[in-house]
Amino acid sequence: MSRFKFFDEENDKSTSGNGANSHIFSNDIEDEHKNPNIEARYRCEQLNTTKVEDHISFHCTTKKQYHLQYEDADKVKVGLEQFLYKINPEVLKDAIIATEPLEYSKENVAISLSKDNSINRILNFGEIQKKWSDFKPELMKTAFYKSLLQHDFKAAESFLAGGDTEFGSEENLIKTYEKSFFFHVLFNDYDPWIDREKKQRLKFSSQIFVNVPIELELTHGVIDENSEIVEIMTVGKLVKENLDNKLLEEQYDKFYKPMIEYNFTEYNYEYVIRRIVEKKTALILSAKANLKEEVKYNYQFITQFDLKKIN
Repeated sequence: MSRFKFFDEENDKSTSGNGANSHIFSNDIEDEHKNPNIEARYRCEQLNTTKVEDHISFHCTTKKQYHLQYEDADKVKVGLEQFLYKINPEVLKDAIIATEPLEYSKENVAISLSKDNSINRILNFGEIQKKWSDFKPELMKTAFYKSLLQHDFKAAESFLAGGDTEFGSEENLIKTYEKSFFFHVLFNDYDPWIDREKKQRLKFSSQIFVNVPIELELTHGVIDENSEIVEIMTVGKLVKENLDNKLLEEQYDKFYKPMIEYNFTEYNYEYVIRRIVEKKTALILSAKANLKEEVKYNYQFITQFDLKKIN
């Protein structure tokens, strides 16, 4: 069976839960197990923007180029080849410069995938963990860390402790990859034809508020299709009944109201990912993700992510 059930020739069921129509693929579609040694190169660009009312207070652009090699249908080698960035205010660039070597170490990884296309194992976890151990003394020599240590000792300690936690277990490092948009877009379950008893739930932490868990209900659907490609859109709907609005308002009053002055309005989260998938190989040819977390009209954290296969 291929990585996605909708690429299996025998799968001609409709999925009433997702509103997908009955779908039958022609017999000339390749199953990845027949041709596992697929390689691809991707470029992606991510823009993070913070807005206070309608005024941009922070923006950062990162560009990355990756090489992928499927050694089997469920085993992939990922290699980060280039990492470029622009950030404003530029004073925040020091942290990126200091940790850039670690970015290459962490994102040169061999992973195995579950049947639903999510990351199951990190096959070279021990190697990556050792790279963190080797890098940590070098990080402590950087101007960024020395400045942090001088001005905020607890923050410096927390910075290293965060790295120890991230690389401390395979489970924690998988969570890091799942939060990275490149891995999140490529290695995830977005099959719109699966019969699901319940809609998927995506859980993560708020970027605006401290220690506030966010939960989205995901829906996948086909929005375009021809003999060569299929375009799939994933939409996340905020599960509002799990939110503690009193806590959100308290944190807003503490962290944001002194600057914005306007009262707390309404918390909202928008999540949309569009993927164009090649039927022959099941590879993503391009993808766009748009996420917006906001206190309406007052404060927004916006992420735009674009990915394209270049060869």
